[in-house]
Amino acid sequence: MTLTKRLVLLVLPILIVGVVSAAIGIYKVQTYTLTEVEQNKLDLKLQHAQAQFEQDTEVTSDLASLLLEGEALVDFTRYAGKDIREYIVTQRLDRLIDDVLGDQSLRLMVTVFDQRGNSIYHYERSDNPFSTTPNYLTDFTRALLLKNDMVSNKLMFLKHGNHAYIHGRVLDSSTFAKPLRAGVGESIAIVVTAYTEGFDQELRVLSEIYGTQPKIVNRPEGYQVPEGALQRSVELMPNMYLDVSLTEAYLSHTESLLVDWLLAVSLGFGISIGGVLLFLIKRFIIRPIESLDDQLDLVTSEKQTNIQRPIGKDEVSRLGVKFYDLYEQLNANLRESRTLAVTDALTKLPNRTRFQEFAKRALVRAWNQHTHVSLIYIDLDNFKFVNDRLGHEAGDDLLRYAANAFQKLLQEDKYRNLGSLVSRLAGDEFAIVLAHDNLEDRDHLAQSLVALFEGGFKTDRYLTPVSASVGIASYPRDGEDLRELIANADMAMYHAKRSGKSRYATYSHSIAREARRGKRIEDALKFVDCDTEFSLVFMPFVDQQGKIKGLEVLLRWLSPELGQVMPDEFVPIAEQTGSYSKIDAWVFRNAFEHIAKLRAFLGNDIVIAINISAAELGQADFAGNLISLKEEYGVDDSAVELEITETFGYFAVQQVLAVLGELRDAGFGISIDDFGIGYTPLLQMIDYPVDKVKFDKELVQRLTNSDYLQLLEPTVELCHLQSIKVTAEGVEDHEKLEVLRKAGCDYFQGYSIAQPMTLSELKRWHKEYAPIES
Repeated sequence: MTLTKRLVLLVLPILIVGVVSAAIGIYKVQTYTLTEVEQNKLDLKLQHAQAQFEQDTEVTSDLASLLLEGEALVDFTRYAGKDIREYIVTQRLDRLIDDVLGDQSLRLMVTVFDQRGNSIYHYERSDNPFSTTPNYLTDFTRALLLKNDMVSNKLMFLKHGNHAYIHGRVLDSSTFAKPLRAGVGESIAIVVTAYTEGFDQELRVLSEIYGTQPKIVNRPEGYQVPEGALQRSVELMPNMYLDVSLTEAYLSHTESLLVDWLLAVSLGFGISIGGVLLFLIKRFIIRPIESLDDQLDLVTSEKQTNIQRPIGKDEVSRLGVKFYDLYEQLNANLRESRTLAVTDALTKLPNRTRFQEFAKRALVRAWNQHTHVSLIYIDLDNFKFVNDRLGHEAGDDLLRYAANAFQKLLQEDKYRNLGSLVSRLAGDEFAIVLAHDNLEDRDHLAQSLVALFEGGFKTDRYLTPVSASVGIASYPRDGEDLRELIANADMAMYHAKRSGKSRYATYSHSIAREARRGKRIEDALKFVDCDTEFSLVFMPFVDQQGKIKGLEVLLRWLSPELGQVMPDEFVPIAEQTGSYSKIDAWVFRNAFEHIAKLRAFLGNDIVIAINISAAELGQADFAGNLISLKEEYGVDDSAVELEITETFGYFAVQQVLAVLGELRDAGFGISIDDFGIGYTPLLQMIDYPVDKVKFDKELVQRLTNSDYLQLLEPTVELCHLQSIKVTAEGVEDHEKLEVLRKAGCDYFQGYSIAQPMTLSELKRWHKEYAPIES
């Protein structure tokens, strides 16, 4: 027998008996007088509200009559507009009204209007000392002045369910009697307005009691409420009625009070029947469900993977089968979710979570077997350049192809038998866990990783100018737990990047010392005193005739704690930590102060070249601040040349190009420094607001070599075709100077000409300097 049939056969007869018994009892106790009684009670409440309304409103007519009987209103109209007399009479009128009212809680307004409907006197008893005549009073008065009926009353509906009662009279301003008709003679209108707060409170009480909002309606004379209607009504003023309806909800609630006693009578009967029902339901319904619940508890507590598959045909058994199938599906989904949770969506490599789990297990095995585990961190150099120049689609392609290349490398025979895993940690950072016996294995793998990127990295659609910086830390030599190994591998990777990129570095104590020094430099930069610790030196550059054309401004830092710190060491750290803005500001201010001193002995056409941090180009207010500083020091146009390292090409988005254009328009020269070591195509410079390029000393060394000498002159000429001047850096001997001069270079800089010097050293050098003859 199914569970449904059991419930029908066992519960239905008992429910029928209970329902029939309850229906008979309720039928007997119900009376037909309940509605009538409630209507009578409502009539009494409405009469009370009517009385309250009359009490709130009768003061309006009384006050109007009283004002007409006295002399205060007559005096007011006589002296209206006559300075101090009007003020005195107005004060008398205010005091008279206050004395008449007596009840300080009563809120009302007394307003006198002239024949045009303009307020000439307004009194309001309220908390607002700056009250003005409401618009609805003006509208009421103008209508009153236009009709023949000289007395009018009106009930106004205000916000939040409040009301105001208006009583208005029109009088002749001379006789203070009713005018013959509207518009004849000079008339005034006296309008008394009372806020029916007591009546409004009665309405709110009615609303709370009966659960419906009382309505004030306008009905024609002779209207009768339909017989048998639950609506009750009372007249507030001619043709204005207050209606309240007895709702079904209210009557039902009242009726429920009458049948409460039925519950007490039925309680004993219900307990006996309930006992029988509980026993039957326990036996035939609850026990099977409890068995299923116990099975589900075992599953949720992971004591078993699934419930026992039921074999019955009743509803509980079929429900159990559905739970069984559901848990089977959930287990399959959980396995799939677990796979997705430890997999990088883009490259399909294991993610950071999977990397840490694998590395921890590998360390446990290495501890037991006395072997090695190496963490190899890989960071793609110039990845941001690919995203900025080629788009994020190209960047995603690069990451997928690089991930595939890493996996193929680990599948080679020499690494296949080693426990290894490559994962993507974040962005362009990858990591390899390598379990091995010989330390040489990690070095070979690192070399292979770097070699994958020699000459750039090729995908199906792009050849990207990226390389790889690789850092290695090995257990147990470089750390005994995962946290320490991760930190040391990351430290080694950044050392490889700072050392020139496209290489690998193995963690060592010297790298750790370098990192600690970097941290000390970073901390010192936070509190550096620029005026006492920084100084400027100047390195001249000359033209083809050997004449001094300008000076490159170089920064030197003598730290009280660290000693002499070279720019190559602290500038990258300052850029990364965001502290270079303060340094740049100090350099520009001091360089501008030196221009006049330098021109005093070098000539007025001398140019100073100042390096700009690439990080500063992205600052929105950089150009404005620099232009303001130029104006502050009165620096001539073309007196300052701004040098940007070629890597600024990585950031050459529209915003940065706009900043360079703004600086160039303001009279600054723009120069690309260290040209030849980055990835800026020479022809692409036509899009840049550039006046000069400075060939890096490595490029100069290469182009002045006999194997590449034939490329020197065309390279210089290509710049000249774009109206770009060329400065050759690293001119270390006379022979190289002659080669560069013949190739057409415009300016020359190097130790064969002059080294960086302080201002006093520069003055002494200049006295002895003689241009090198061709």
